[in-house]
Amino acid sequence: MQPGGFTLPLLKLAGEDPAPLPGWPELTLARLRTRQAVEAPARRLYLVLEGELLIDLASGSYLHLHPGDAAQVEEAHTLVPVAQAVVLEWKPSS
Repeated sequence: MQPGGFTLPLLKLAGEDPAPLPGWPELTLARLRTRQAVEAPARRLYLVLEGELLIDLASGSYLHLHPGDAAQVEEAHTLVPVAQAVVLEWKPSS
């Protein structure tokens, strides 16, 4: 694999939402503006880059993430951005 770089702010401006990251098919960058339900099996890792994100878990608890916060989730959940959030999402293939 050849070394390469990309600028996350440029991906946000590219207009593709969610935007895949070049060479990393399991990673996407998304600007969340509305609630999104994620059904089981739902193994995900979220890293908040901008804004705030609430993650409502099927178990009844929730996570409140701020910029720089990350969370691994392994159950059905709902993403609830506070106004909006820019999130890097890892969705493992197995």
